[in-house]
Amino acid sequence: MFLFATIPLEATTLVLVGLAPADRVATVALIGLLDGSLFLVTWLAFAVVGWLINRHQPENLIGWMCASFAFGVSLIAVVTGIATYLLAADSGSRAGQLAGWVAHSATLGVVALPVFVFLRFPTGRPVGRWFARFELPSIALVASLIPVVALAPVPLLGFPTTPNPFAVRDLPIGPVVSYVTVVVVLLLLVAAASLVLRYRRGSPLERRQVAVLGTAAALVVLDFGLIPLTSPAILSTGRLSAPTQIVTALSMTAIPVAIGIAIARYRLFEIDRIVNRTLVYATVSAVLAGVYVLAVVVLQAPLGAIFPDDARTLATAGSTLLVAALFRPVRARAQGTIDRRFDRERFQAARTIDAFAEEVRNEVELDAILRDFLAATSRTVHPATAACWIRGRIP
Repeated sequence: MFLFATIPLEATTLVLVGLAPADRVATVALIGLLDGSLFLVTWLAFAVVGWLINRHQPENLIGWMCASFAFGVSLIAVVTGIATYLLAADSGSRAGQLAGWVAHSATLGVVALPVFVFLRFPTGRPVGRWFARFELPSIALVASLIPVVALAPVPLLGFPTTPNPFAVRDLPIGPVVSYVTVVVVLLLLVAAASLVLRYRRGSPLERRQVAVLGTAAALVVLDFGLIPLTSPAILSTGRLSAPTQIVTALSMTAIPVAIGIAIARYRLFEIDRIVNRTLVYATVSAVLAGVYVLAVVVLQAPLGAIFPDDARTLATAGSTLLVAALFRPVRARAQGTIDRRFDRERFQAARTIDAFAEEVRNEVELDAILRDFLAATSRTVHPATAACWIRGRIP
């Protein structure tokens, strides 16, 4: 359910940002089509991994946590898209400020969800009694961030030029920042301690699982640590450069991919399904996002000559219809390409079976059919020996 809800929510966000005037978006919001499209892949990866775990191991709460995280982020993304559209049209829009405030207030609460994934990874249960007891206080700490951030006298997250419409002016910003920082750091430290303890107490298999997730988490930490060096403009404008956006999106996507690989590695379900689905959805998302942005740019010029006042709206609507029409054929093509490139053995087996079925249609000699059958069996399942026994005789 969460997977099929996340996709339209993220698509709606891109449409809303695309409908807003591009020059105005750059002045009121930090979100854009590029970073929105890139991080769409990350949230889809969480949703796909969560869906696969829920389908094959519904009792493992890791799947529900991943899916809930993707859904929550998608909801915030839609509200952010609404705020971007409204504030780009009118920077003083009360509705736009309200939407931005809702996204601003909920962001830290949702972003803290991966901490609970770390506390229960990979079995879906806490590693010890102390960590089980810490979960309720940690939920309370995360919940406490929402009103603190909602009332802080700071610009809205993602909208640096829009002040908080519900800010308490007398609230000192220093203690607010300190409290948020302490809570976030404490949660991260507890999550890290849980993984370390899981690694020390766990079986060899659990140690390898933790190592996979730990490697992905280390990549994210390294990436965020290098952002001030790779994108110095963030210190003054809050914006990331395009290369940094790409690297950051890829590093964050490594977290759900690592969760899927770690769980799949130990036969909760097969790894090739995770890799295959992730590659397919990532490819489709990237292709359709590129087609959407390109179509919006290309269509504006000819439409502007005919409908000068509505060119951007018509171009966005036409691009949306084009992307919707292309979804199924692009997905089918991506699935076929990825099967050929990354799942070659199964692809070749399917081709061998199809060829055998075609030969049987035109074959009448029993001995020839048996030879073809044994040859197809040998090429597909690779048995040590193969034989065929036929009961009775064909008259």
